[in-house]
Amino acid sequence: MATVEARCPLRPGDTCSLCVPGTTGPQDCPTVAEVMRDPALRVRLAELRREARAAAR
Repeated sequence: MATVEARCPLRPGDTCSLCVPGTTGPQDCPTVAEVMRDPALRVRLAELRREARAAAR
């Protein structure tokens, strides 16, 4: 069975490094949850993702 590496939703292109103690991945990361709750941070994250996709081309 293959192992899946979770991607960090806050750092486009990076795997989840479990940078917050006690987390098991992005699904229970308090930093990810906070960004997703804050409308301004979500907008900025969308901008960063667009920039990362454009740079990858």
